[in-house]
Amino acid sequence: MSSVNYNWLVSFAAGIGGLLFGYEIGVIGQVLGMEIFQTDFGMVNVVKGVRVDAENRPSIDGWITTTFLLGCIAGAAACSILADRIGRKYSIITSGGFFAVGGALQAAAGSLAILLTGRVFSGLAIGIASMVVPLYIAETAPASTRGALTTIYQLMITFGIFVATAVNCIIIKTVDNTSSLEWRLALGMQIIPAVLLVGLVSLIPFSPRWLAEKGRHDEGLEVIAKLRGLTSSDQAAIDEYNLIRAGSDADKAIGDASWGELFRGPNGRRMIIAIVNQSLQQLTGINVILYYSADIFKAMGFASADTIIAFPLANSFVNFLATFPGMWAVDRFGRKPLLVWGGLGMAIGHAGVYTFLTLSKSGPQSLAWGAIISVYIFLVCFASTWGPVVWSYQAEIFPLRLRARGTGIATMTNWTWNAIIAYAFPQVFSALNKEPTVYWIFFSFCMIMFGWAWAFVPETKGKTLEEISEVFGDKPAADSENVTVVKK
Repeated sequence: MSSVNYNWLVSFAAGIGGLLFGYEIGVIGQVLGMEIFQTDFGMVNVVKGVRVDAENRPSIDGWITTTFLLGCIAGAAACSILADRIGRKYSIITSGGFFAVGGALQAAAGSLAILLTGRVFSGLAIGIASMVVPLYIAETAPASTRGALTTIYQLMITFGIFVATAVNCIIIKTVDNTSSLEWRLALGMQIIPAVLLVGLVSLIPFSPRWLAEKGRHDEGLEVIAKLRGLTSSDQAAIDEYNLIRAGSDADKAIGDASWGELFRGPNGRRMIIAIVNQSLQQLTGINVILYYSADIFKAMGFASADTIIAFPLANSFVNFLATFPGMWAVDRFGRKPLLVWGGLGMAIGHAGVYTFLTLSKSGPQSLAWGAIISVYIFLVCFASTWGPVVWSYQAEIFPLRLRARGTGIATMTNWTWNAIIAYAFPQVFSALNKEPTVYWIFFSFCMIMFGWAWAFVPETKGKTLEEISEVFGDKPAADSENVTVVKK
């Protein structure tokens, strides 16, 4: 097998961690719209044969989403230490185990408390995976294709959303909608990708940079050689591993890593960029559209059947397809241009949604289709730019000794904003009488993203992880010829 094919296979195996996240998003968005689910968990009341939202419906919606996201925050925090202690590979396997437990608890839930407990376990899994999967891929990929390979994480998220949406559509069409089996089956299916992740990741190698950090140099050289389609005696493999080891040794010479270092000097600049990027990614409004798509499309005046099946399926398919242009462009044009123009494109999408929804309220309902098209413009711009590039960028900018901690904090930022927005949106949307004003808020943030990326985000395209340190003002690692690799 060629080295190119092997690198892609390794990245896709680890990227199944993204599929778990995508599957979770795809599942919960439609489960929340299932009438039997709403009935079982007291989200609606039936008054004279008419279903009426319970007074605490927004709160229950918010908690179902937010408990998952709180678990994500905790998972990302734990993995900032776990990824260094047990390694990137075993951390990914741990996330698969947590996700299977979470899926089982949700499917078997007989009360809201059990359901929310399952949501926390699933959140822990995704928090771990979202932090460590891009990091693992970045540490195993060659510089020339690292951008495309790390965006596999986002591709698998979008694929997971599409698969979950398609499976749920089949369940909705074939299972009696007055039976709890409908939502139990939808939630229980999450166990399948979890088992797949554990099985596949068990077969892939450890990160060579983590091995170098642990002083396991013979193994590290073997892994680099295998990833590059070489033998451990080939000079190209030795040179690359020597550079990795030199960077690791330089880090060790500084002393033990501390959390405070992340907020000083060049590392402080890295941390600010990673935190702002992750914050702005959530403030685009992407997860509002993914989590609450049924409510949003219903507010546009479309039929219930379309809001729970047709539009979510189209949403997820567009989101999946739009990731491929980003994978193609990230190593050709760079990270910075995608972030700059992606922010502008998403702003145009939000402006379109607001405009067409406003016009449709005083004019023909058919104008709401313009809002649907604008949603897809937003999705295409997000999925090809800020969706994948933010994860790719944060995984490559931190030095090895601080990489797990830095990506952990940045990922926690992502999930914190995710939780705040997911909990607040149902109540804000309701307070605004489901008016389109909310899209101007997201429009404003997308314009901020355009300016931020233009002014403050440096380019990293085509550089090794060790060379990226120089972009942020670090001293170059020791020359590789000064480091001797221990060989068998």
